[in-house]
Amino acid sequence: MQRMKSSYDELKVIDGNLRKEILELKEELRHADKDSQKKESGIDRKEEWHRVLDFASTEGIYILENGIVIEANQTGCEMFGYTYKETIGLRAVDVFEEVDKKTVIERITQKVTGFYRVTAIRKDGTRFPTEIYGRKIRFKAKDLRLSIVRDISGRVKTEQKLQETEHRFKTLFDNAADGIIVGDKKGHIIDANSSFCKLTGYTREEILFKFIAELFSKQSLENMPLQFGLLKNGHSVISEREIVSKTGALIPIEMNTTLMANNYYLAVVRDMTDRKKAEETLLLKNKEFMLAKKRAEESDQLKSEFLANMSHEIRTPMNGILGFSRMLGEEELDAEQQKLYIDIIENSSNQLMRIIDDILEISILETKQVKVVNNPLNLNRLFLELFTIYDRQAKMNKTPLYIKTGLNDERATVLVDEIKLRKVLTNLIDNALRYTNEGFVEIGYRLDEDMLSFYVKDTGIGIAKEKQRIIFERFSQAEKRLSKEYGGLGLGLSIAKENSELMGGGISVESVSGEGSTFTFTIPYQPVVASNSKQKGSLVSGSANESSFTVLVVEDEEINYLYLETIIRKVDSAMVILHAKNGEEAVEMCRSNRDINIVFMDIKMPRMNGLEATMIIKEFAPDLKIIAQTAYSTFEDKQYALNAGCDDFLEKPINVELLSKIINDTFVEKTSNLK
Repeated sequence: MQRMKSSYDELKVIDGNLRKEILELKEELRHADKDSQKKESGIDRKEEWHRVLDFASTEGIYILENGIVIEANQTGCEMFGYTYKETIGLRAVDVFEEVDKKTVIERITQKVTGFYRVTAIRKDGTRFPTEIYGRKIRFKAKDLRLSIVRDISGRVKTEQKLQETEHRFKTLFDNAADGIIVGDKKGHIIDANSSFCKLTGYTREEILFKFIAELFSKQSLENMPLQFGLLKNGHSVISEREIVSKTGALIPIEMNTTLMANNYYLAVVRDMTDRKKAEETLLLKNKEFMLAKKRAEESDQLKSEFLANMSHEIRTPMNGILGFSRMLGEEELDAEQQKLYIDIIENSSNQLMRIIDDILEISILETKQVKVVNNPLNLNRLFLELFTIYDRQAKMNKTPLYIKTGLNDERATVLVDEIKLRKVLTNLIDNALRYTNEGFVEIGYRLDEDMLSFYVKDTGIGIAKEKQRIIFERFSQAEKRLSKEYGGLGLGLSIAKENSELMGGGISVESVSGEGSTFTFTIPYQPVVASNSKQKGSLVSGSANESSFTVLVVEDEEINYLYLETIIRKVDSAMVILHAKNGEEAVEMCRSNRDINIVFMDIKMPRMNGLEATMIIKEFAPDLKIIAQTAYSTFEDKQYALNAGCDDFLEKPINVELLSKIINDTFVEKTSNLK
């Protein structure tokens, strides 16, 4: 287009010069007409015409009269392939395409001044594009027309190539996978391709003439301002930033901005969402890999420590067994020493057997070939047996052991793999007793919908929150020092976890460092007898179950509590039985649970004895029946109990018939009051 404009300018100069020359010629001709006798003036005119017509040698110049060529320059003749004699007398319309003849005639007849394009025909029939400048001239009182014709074949080819190039560029521009925007030097967008519109959600009309800074969030511009200053220095600027879509969503992009001619900038915008996600995924995978590597290294370290610890754990009981076995052969030993050595050998053997059992168990579990074998088992009897086994150890540690059963004997008979259940419970109880030096250990179970929840609660050293994740892993303990201080291989909790999962449940822990832990594991409840079966063995007239009869047993000795619980269950297996371990607990339970119907209160207990507790309870629950039960049976003891507010007195060992009568009477009183 710039080249075309130059041609136009050149033609204007030519036209100006021609006009000047023609005016001068007209003036000379006017003077020549006055002197008609000067014969040579005609010759002079012809020479002047030729001089003017030959002025522009690159264009064809023609003088027309009524559309007929009356004069032409040499270039014009050669352009159409005619001789001078053949050119003079040609009709102008005859040398142009049929479709263009109407245009040529209109320009000539209407005496239109200006440029126009038509296709010309040479004498040999070839076609070529022309650009014609025509205008009216006045000569010898005649209206003539000056036509300047230029062959623009080269220009048309150039224009066609330019159009093809522009079309290819437009095609690439519109179909580019990346977004492309073009802006002016002030930062306004003057063009945008379809990919950019799709990326941002704007239409092309909405994008045009927007200031580019409007497409970025304020935070993004503050973090990375637009750097047009660098573009002025001829640099291409590549930056990562976030663009704001029409919906307000932030889109991570990479923008490559380049300064173009006439201070226009072109920016290629690439959506980085997938790459960012890939980078995040890669970082996450790398993090997981590093974590897995760390865990593998820790696992190797744990195994090394486990082997060293196992060596120590095995050698310790073996030393006891071998050493005291030799000492048994000494003749000077008396019976008491022999019994002591035998007890040590027996305990060391049991300790060694537990270590071997754990090693064999974890080896079997690793094979993933262990099968679950369910058989009927009474959970209440199992817990009573566990209490009998561990109560002695608990007393030696001066750590009371309590049990809580959640179902009556009939509903407590379930289908379960007894071996695996025992392993989980014994491992948890062993841990609780090992790490608890004061306070208590409590084991129990309850029915939560269709799952049995077993728990082992202790007031021991507890587990730090950050260590709770790893305690169920093999060969691990919360602290490495624990293996030295408390012993153990670090396999117990791993075995408990594996077996609870094999039985269809899971295991978890709640713990506070220094305050204790509660381990809970669940298995599906599979009762042998349907849960809605009629309760048997009730000695109470009517249904205590229907009236929600609740008994509170206040007893610090677990054996005594279990005995009382067994007797009460025989009276009515459907009763709700609660257990308080001392007077303070009894007061709190009576205050918070007004459904309690009767309290069996032990007199001698730690923290607060039964008489003190009775006096406090009677202050806020004067109608609550409280029965004293104690091994002391003197008249004074009974009187003390009655004076403190007790309603009756039971001597230990408890008389079953008397206890049944007290419960029956209390139940009858309750049902009468309800009526």
